[in-house]
Order: sequence, then C-alpha cells, then structure tokens
Amino acid sequence: MNLKEIFNKYERPAESRQLACALTFCGGFVDAYTYIQRGHTLSAGQTGNIIFFSSALADHNIAGMINRASTFIAFSLGLLVVGLFHKYVKGYYWRVFCLFPILAICLIVGFLPRSVPNYYIVPAIAFGLAIQNASFSKIEGMGYNNAFTTGNLKKSVVAWSAFFFGEDKSQHTAAVNYMLLVISFGVGAIVSAILQKFLVLKTIWIAVILLALINMMYLNALKNNKKVDMLK
Repeated sequence: MNLKEIFNKYERPAESRQLACALTFCGGFVDAYTYIQRGHTLSAGQTGNIIFFSSALADHNIAGMINRASTFIAFSLGLLVVGLFHKYVKGYYWRVFCLFPILAICLIVGFLPRSVPNYYIVPAIAFGLAIQNASFSKIEGMGYNNAFTTGNLKKSVVAWSAFFFGEDKSQHTAAVNYMLLVISFGVGAIVSAILQKFLVLKTIWIAVILLALINMMYLNALKNNKKVDMLK
C-alpha cells in the first residue's frame, strides 16, 4: 500500500483508522512539547490545566494562573469556531482547512524564543488543537479524541471488557481502535520528549511537517473518493 492509498481503506477518509492514529500521534507530540518547553501547561489536556490552575492559585502564581486559564479559554473558543465554520461553510473539503490553524501556529511558535510569555504561546496552540480535535472526531463511525487520550483509554478498556467478559464480539473493532489511539498518543509524546533533548524549542517544527503530510494525504484521499463517487 502506498501513501496515496493509506487513507482510502475506509469509505470515509476523515474517519479512517490511519488518519485518526496519525492525528492522535501529533496530539501527544504537541502536548508533550508545551508541557516540557512552554511552562508545564498542557495545550489540550484541560483537566490537567484545571489542576495546575488550582495549584498556581494556591501559590499566588499569577503568571501560572493566566497561562492555564487562557489556555482553557482558547481551547473552548477553538471548539466553538469549528461549530460555526461547519454550519456556515459547506463543502466537501472543509476539514482540510481546519488543519491550517495548527500548522501555522506551530510554525510560528518554533521561531519564538523562550523570553516570549507562555500565556501567548500555549493558548494559541490550544486553539489550533481544539479545531483539529473537533474537525476529526470519529474513527470508523465511533467518537474519539485526537488531542488527549483519557476518553480513548476508557473506551478501549470498556470495549475489551465487553469483548472478553461479556462475550460481545462486536466490540472487538472498537477495542482495537481505541487501544491503537492510546498507543499513538503515548508514542507521540515519547518521541517528542526525546527529540526535545536535541531540537529544544524547534521540536515543534516536526509536528508541522507531520501535519502537513497528513493533510496532503487526506486531501488526496478525498479527491480519489470523489472520483469513485462520480463513477457510480
């Protein structure tokens, strides 16, 4: 199978297993980057940010409070933008444009020195990740998250439990899909942490390259599917 065919195994490219795992890998990659390099703040994991905000509040850490609160708000705004975009912009390729914000933001962030306050940088990344997360929200018809992994872990364990203990064989696909998503997120975070030892702040550019490749392959899959639909 070549790169042009990788997202065409499922009849809806936006819901393919390969695309979901690739985007989730990038989600883990970027989240690890912001935590390690940009003020120990998670760009997508808002549960963690609420805890970090509480800790900063208790310590009277104003900068930490601003960083976590602004990230939470930016992520929420990103989700809102996708809802509005999908409502008013109709088209076959609308999801392609939803990866542009995170691409542009990560590209710019790689140029910014550590002296730039993190409450400018992390919220911007969170905004882009929220758009990515809300735009690509299904894997083979099942809901998932590509920017954080707690929900995917829960769904994987529940599906495996139903498969093994409840003897519900229909849960096998869900169990495998969600397990692969958890692994993809973890591997993305690990690879990011290792690369940061060498590339430091520039590590974010690796995510730019990966997301650009993913978007190009997704666009190609859409074009191929459209041609098939026209021939039916």
